[in-house]
Amino acid sequence: MLFWILLLLASLQGIIEWLPVSSEGQIIIVSNLLNIDSDSALDLALWLHLGTLIAVSIKYYKDIYLYFNPKISDPIIVKWRWFLLLSTIGTIIVGVLCYILVRYVTIDPAIGEYVMLIVGIALLITAGLLFYAKRQQKTGKKIEDLSKKEMTSIGLLQGFSIIPGISRSGITLSGLLFMSVDKDEAIKGSFIMSIPAVMGGFILNLLDKLIKNENIFPADWWMIIIAIIVTAVLGYLTMELFIRIARKYNFAAICVVLGLLTIILFALRWLPS
Repeated sequence: MLFWILLLLASLQGIIEWLPVSSEGQIIIVSNLLNIDSDSALDLALWLHLGTLIAVSIKYYKDIYLYFNPKISDPIIVKWRWFLLLSTIGTIIVGVLCYILVRYVTIDPAIGEYVMLIVGIALLITAGLLFYAKRQQKTGKKIEDLSKKEMTSIGLLQGFSIIPGISRSGITLSGLLFMSVDKDEAIKGSFIMSIPAVMGGFILNLLDKLIKNENIFPADWWMIIIAIIVTAVLGYLTMELFIRIARKYNFAAICVVLGLLTIILFALRWLPS
């Protein structure tokens, strides 16, 4: 892969991760337009997510310290630990199954041609979730007020975000808002619960390669490291701005436009030249 293309995709990941438009889906769309196969694009997306993971960890480092410090026994902190534990378990249950499905689709050349269509449909699903959540939204509830069943349910929803086009932040924010969680609290909860999820997805990808006797690290590993750093820096610098934008605007319409454009691009590829 050319270095400039890698930097372009890293910049894209760092900037749009904070918007509910599926950064993974956008990476795959752009990669397909640049004639990069879907399986390689998915690999790259999982690597670049480490960059935004670093950005989130820096942004919420004080909260992370509280939640993962066993010496702190404050009741609210304990509830947050339950939230992270149960949401992660829920994510694993659905995420592993979705990962296997997505890998099957991207590896098979015959089916892989339909990835653009899948991403487009998934973006329309994300749009529907965002629209529905906005209509149902009630504010005031905190993360610690959620029941254990609700905490697990949010994790189950997050697991579906391994499907390109299903926005992780969009689906988790929609779920939390539907459960009447305050919007600012929902944004914080969505990003913090992404930390174990992203790490889990990355580890799952490495295990998958080990089982298949494939190289764990790409040949151009130094370029990947630079791309992760670019994603982390841009992600950290743009996080506040794009979170404010996400609070202010309804991204359901944007997801509809992106979804329809992706489906149109897919259809154009099938027209006779």
